[in-house]
Amino acid sequence: MADPPFRALADTMSLGMAFQVLVAPGGANRRFIFVSESCQALNGVSAADAMVDPKALYNLIAPEYRERLTQAETEASQAGGSFDVELAFNLANGETRWNRIASARRAVPWPDGSILWDGIQIDITERKRGELALEEQRNHLALAVEATGLGFWRWEPGGDRLIWSDRNKALFGLPSEAPIDITRYMAAVHPDDREHIRQAYRTARDRPEGGDFSMEYRAVAPDGQIRWILAHARVVYGTSGSPLVVGTSLDVTERRGAEDRQALLTREMAHRAKNGLAIVTALAQQTARGVTTVVEYEELLTSRLTAMSHSQDLITQAGGGRLGLADLLRKVLEPFILTRFDLDPRLEDVELSSEIGIGAALLLHELATNAVKYGALSRPEGRVAVSALELTDGLAQVEWRETGGPPPGPVNKSGFGTRLMQAALRNQGGKVEPRYEPEGLRALLEIPTVAG
Repeated sequence: MADPPFRALADTMSLGMAFQVLVAPGGANRRFIFVSESCQALNGVSAADAMVDPKALYNLIAPEYRERLTQAETEASQAGGSFDVELAFNLANGETRWNRIASARRAVPWPDGSILWDGIQIDITERKRGELALEEQRNHLALAVEATGLGFWRWEPGGDRLIWSDRNKALFGLPSEAPIDITRYMAAVHPDDREHIRQAYRTARDRPEGGDFSMEYRAVAPDGQIRWILAHARVVYGTSGSPLVVGTSLDVTERRGAEDRQALLTREMAHRAKNGLAIVTALAQQTARGVTTVVEYEELLTSRLTAMSHSQDLITQAGGGRLGLADLLRKVLEPFILTRFDLDPRLEDVELSSEIGIGAALLLHELATNAVKYGALSRPEGRVAVSALELTDGLAQVEWRETGGPPPGPVNKSGFGTRLMQAALRNQGGKVEPRYEPEGLRALLEIPTVAG
């Protein structure tokens, strides 16, 4: 039977269900000697039924939580104190409710050595559901943050201590257990970017209400790897007037690399466009010097521009990268009946830059045009051999040799092809040397190549 004061308290309180349970030595048997009438409302079990069979209540505890109650009771029994646990109850109607069980043992054992526990059961389902929902939201947030790659950090100016998330440490190449302070952080920032960070912070700090600041800087990992970090931060002031800085970090190395590549490509395109315009200008000027009629000028200029266009198609297909000399030869010489040319197989190993390819294409087109007009290709039996004389890293010596054509006439000045090639390669180290021998033109070309 419950003590009168405890019964009176249980009858007047509305916090939950009060109870007294008597636990035999060793915990083998237990029985309730008092259960308040609120047992029915909380558990769907009447106080009378619980008094008759304590399992009517204990069996409501979710299996995965029963060991928690046993352990708490054992520890409290050994220490002579109390325990307070939160347990899930599976009620007979299928509902799961959360309850807080707080209990304290009596200092004086029962005559047979049993221990008397006074306790209370309080329904905390709504609070627990709120906590679980909040925990779920936190987990979702953590997953979202992890997916974005954001690292979080916090710093209280005036002290060295920094608080970094594991992800933030990983961005700097540090293990999760690595200690971090403001000194180590600044040491990890590239020397050229440290003042940029200090200035961004000071600007936000000096605003009376605090403020936000953002910056991109380079971080140097312990292994020497450099990564670009985008940091967003906020300076806030608490009631004490002390500043607090919180922020995020994001690795933007790939984006910076893409921007640098885009800038390089833009500069390269501008450079090539400038060179192309210079070549077209020279093309028009040189064509005008060797013709007597507008029709002849139009035909010759159009053919030369077409050759330049064909070579540009090949250059475009190369994506601005390496260009095979043999492919360029076949493309340029195709309109002149490719079967009349003997191409050295070794030319397949020669690669040019796209910039060199434009000048080389114009020269080859001019040599072929002259061969059709005045040289070997002006006769059915004439042929042209293009051979690799010497191939070294960075330079290819190529020979253009005509045979089977009429003897070359007197030459008083260098031809268009020679002047064009020299103009196109003036700063590239290439040149052409035409030699008019009795059997036909022999031109020695030195063409800068792309090594290995």
